[in-house]
Amino acid sequence: MALLTSYDPPARMSDFDAIPGQRDAWHRFVLESFTANIGAVADQLRPTKGKPQFYSAVLYDPGGPVVEQAVVWNAFPKELLRRYGRDRALVIADSLWPLSAYEYDWRYDPNVPADTGVGRPDVTFPDTYFYRPLVEYCEWHVDRDAASGRIRRVSFTSEPPEYWFALFGGKQDQSQVDFPGDRDLVLDLYRKLVSPNVEMADLLVTKPFTSPFGLLKKNAYNPYNKWNTTHGIAHLSAPPNALTAEINLGALATVLYEDAAGNPTVDPDAFISGTGMGGANRNSDPTIAATVNVLARQGAMITLANPVGLYMDHIDLTGWEVPGGQAAEDWARVVRGQDRLIERLVVQSPTEEFDVSDLRIGGVPVAFGGQIAECITVKLVGAAAGLGSVSNGRLKLTTAGYVDPANAREVYVAGRRGRPSGTVKAFAYESGEIESRRPRRAAAARAGRPAR
Repeated sequence: MALLTSYDPPARMSDFDAIPGQRDAWHRFVLESFTANIGAVADQLRPTKGKPQFYSAVLYDPGGPVVEQAVVWNAFPKELLRRYGRDRALVIADSLWPLSAYEYDWRYDPNVPADTGVGRPDVTFPDTYFYRPLVEYCEWHVDRDAASGRIRRVSFTSEPPEYWFALFGGKQDQSQVDFPGDRDLVLDLYRKLVSPNVEMADLLVTKPFTSPFGLLKKNAYNPYNKWNTTHGIAHLSAPPNALTAEINLGALATVLYEDAAGNPTVDPDAFISGTGMGGANRNSDPTIAATVNVLARQGAMITLANPVGLYMDHIDLTGWEVPGGQAAEDWARVVRGQDRLIERLVVQSPTEEFDVSDLRIGGVPVAFGGQIAECITVKLVGAAAGLGSVSNGRLKLTTAGYVDPANAREVYVAGRRGRPSGTVKAFAYESGEIESRRPRRAAAARAGRPAR
């Protein structure tokens, strides 16, 4: 099988085509991320002399047929459901939080040494910018009538922030790729997708600040501008919702682990908590990691299919009741991307006679964008080849998940820094901390003696 020539833009969108050198720069940017993550996996496997099972199809041909595997999850954030329950989560999901509220608790990060002078220091983000607490690689903005509060339109996006940084031009955080970019094109897209009132000055950083995307200097592109937060949405901006994060998770999930009893770690929640990668309370990260790791345990070489991206797979219109005899299909319009690789989706009445508040889902009037998000699935597409060609040893789990026994809604991940007080270990059977009695009973039955 021939090597892939180059990485295409997400959903093979055509915005780059009019910018000389832009598509090549994007290819080099994606390849740079693959290469860095392959190196990180190699470092992890060095003690066991293992071979990285994550590869770039541009650099390596594993031989034989390649099987693509879609990894699919629901767009509504499980973190909000676990923390607040559905009723309150629907309200919060339509709101914005100050960027300073984004918590990455370095105390429980196993990758940060106990000496805070080594490794990444604590970071405080500003409270003058905002983000959506929507961490499933799908975000939305609800347009309401100012007087009545009725919903006129809900816009969904899975476009990665790196794509828009690239369109704007220049280098991105920790990248050596210098994008030609076209600022006028960025402005034009904002005016078409969000509002004709967008001005270039609205999109620029006015005062340098440290963001989840690195230091943003004056006059750089500001992903937290008002037209991507308070006044509308163009692309993803929640700190975990990044293309490079997808590549990183896909790579790290190819590493094999075993629990305290020496058994392979297979349970998705136990795996994500025990390795410390991604978010333990999400739909996306445990699903991605566990699906990739199934293929890795079968000795396959694994990559992310071209074009690499996060996508809305589809919107389920079952149970939608639309007014005036209209078709539900006419209310959900793909604006960017393509079938099964949706980057932007708008839900709106096709006529001015009605609005989204007239829509019912499962007999319940739509009052929040999250009710529609519950009908949307998000995905990435992995690819595996060379099944059985690699035989790697297993590493020990580096972290653990903990829950509050009085309110076991969320999982807290602890590493070498310790764990939150008042919590107890979660997934004790799956992590091997507690020996399961079921195998013991089975073994006892085979031996003809009673189980203890």
